[in-house]
Amino acid sequence: MKKFLCFALCIIFCLGALVGCGGLGEDEKGPSIRMYLTDFPYTLDPAAIQLNSDADTILSLIYEPLTAIDEDGDVVGALATEWEYVYDEIYSLHKMTFELRDTKWSDNRKVSAADVVYAWTRILDPEFNSPYASLLYGIKGARAVKAGVATIDDLGIAATSDTTLEVTFEDEYNYDLFAEQVANVHLAPCREDVISRNPETWCTTAADMVCNGPFRIQTMDMPSEKSESKSDSDCKLVIERNAYYRRSESMPLDKYVTPYRIVCLYSEGLYRDYKDDGKVTQEAFQAYRYIDGSIYFLSSFEKQTYDYFKDDIETVNTLNGFAFYFNTENELLKDADVRKAFSAAIDRTAITEATGTGERPANGYVPNGVFNTDGDSDFREVGGDLYNVKSDMDAAKALVKGKSKEGTLTAIYLIPQNEYTVKNFKNNVSYSNSYKVIMEKAAEYWTKLGYTVECKGLYPTEYFKALTNREFDIIGTNISGGSSDALCYLAPFAKEYSGAGTVIDYSVDLDDTTEVFGKHYSNIDDADYSALIDSAVKTNDRAERAEILHNAEKKLAELCPATMVFWYTNSYVASSDVSGYDTNWYGYFDFKDLTLKNWRKVNAAEESAEESK
Repeated sequence: MKKFLCFALCIIFCLGALVGCGGLGEDEKGPSIRMYLTDFPYTLDPAAIQLNSDADTILSLIYEPLTAIDEDGDVVGALATEWEYVYDEIYSLHKMTFELRDTKWSDNRKVSAADVVYAWTRILDPEFNSPYASLLYGIKGARAVKAGVATIDDLGIAATSDTTLEVTFEDEYNYDLFAEQVANVHLAPCREDVISRNPETWCTTAADMVCNGPFRIQTMDMPSEKSESKSDSDCKLVIERNAYYRRSESMPLDKYVTPYRIVCLYSEGLYRDYKDDGKVTQEAFQAYRYIDGSIYFLSSFEKQTYDYFKDDIETVNTLNGFAFYFNTENELLKDADVRKAFSAAIDRTAITEATGTGERPANGYVPNGVFNTDGDSDFREVGGDLYNVKSDMDAAKALVKGKSKEGTLTAIYLIPQNEYTVKNFKNNVSYSNSYKVIMEKAAEYWTKLGYTVECKGLYPTEYFKALTNREFDIIGTNISGGSSDALCYLAPFAKEYSGAGTVIDYSVDLDDTTEVFGKHYSNIDDADYSALIDSAVKTNDRAERAEILHNAEKKLAELCPATMVFWYTNSYVASSDVSGYDTNWYGYFDFKDLTLKNWRKVNAAEESAEESK
């Protein structure tokens, strides 16, 4: 009898331990947590130009690159568990191998080295626009492939097995640097079969999207002309646990990811107002929801809501910013002195105060947090001030003295919502636009220089066309670098490293060795600047490389095809009922351990309320 009791107790104890490891009972999936993270994303293609300033917040949750950078600035494994440098003495080749961990895509297909190969060759496709191409230029044949004079077969990347990625470099390359460069969510793997099957919708429709990160997109619905209804389901973003992330079927469901769902509802789909006088902005609407306990985490603000929560807000720096591009082929802007005047005239401090959401005025093009020689040294701190954060109108006027000011400059800014949404919900929702505030504030300073500036807002589709077709005089744009390497920010201004897609005109007589590159969106093409970037890519010594990149940044300030206005921060408030969240080196959220107090009771009540509607 005693033996039986001991055996029974052991069984109970073991079962309890197993449940405790995962924290879930039978048929339970885990906490569903309502929050408001970001504006609705325009695209979740990690390699593409990101129009939304905070799209990386979502990308970092659903994609996992080869490596990561921890809170101390050290490179650690992510998708890759280990990597090593290899010298092939027979063929005199410098190589690097990455061993991938056992993990799966959200559709239960194994993540393979071939998925990384596809993602990188896609970025290097001559016809594909990606500002992250320069990070791959150390790879053998990368430049030639992007220029259209070599094929993918000539590219030095290969999947030697399902879990082994082999990278061959053009020449000797600093492999520690490369391990840092690929710790970028924009270089995460992609699925060729998914993209080829759904080329238009794979990154905008939940049903067509697969993810290799800790979460997947379960719902991604915002009203558009293609919407069949204006129901609640049309206005939400739901991020769900990737049940196959790093786990086998025998492991607890929440072994690596605690929350089941993160639910973001948008005001267009919720038919109730929080003010007697009608419509409110999206940010105010979400703030009211946070105050009344409908959501537990809030990380998107406008000036008024930021001021309301300012005593409770937590803020971390990001490696992303906002810049103005100047079209260097415009008659009024083709003179570098005029462009430098436009940069000197703006008051970056006043602009960030006008937006009022905690951004940091930029004193250079490369942000704080980017490595100088390693994680212990900061590129911006070493480089010092290249811009004034206050307006220097005297210097600006001196630069444009005697210059032609005849004509009108059109300054383009983004309207982040799609056109259909704004037109159909404008009676219910008030749409604030910080990009309009920024551009109109900047235009005030430019008109003081004697120029006529017309500010024009474009919806995402038209904005993207204006940017990529260079159909602008001045355009305000988000710089989603997300990189600890200064090269990522500086290289795109060198034509050979721009990453801009180029459609080759085959009617022009070109030989097989003619390189064709798309210029940066500002149309800048300076041989001396390109030479600096080229030498930085080819230099192995980190100190020498950093010096070259500092010289490149100074040269960029002189040429001034663009000027950084401010760097984004990531600000948020969180209820005491949620815990287990963190931020990483890039300022992105880590929600793998996120949980909600009394989540079983809370989720049951929320489900009951939804069913009763």
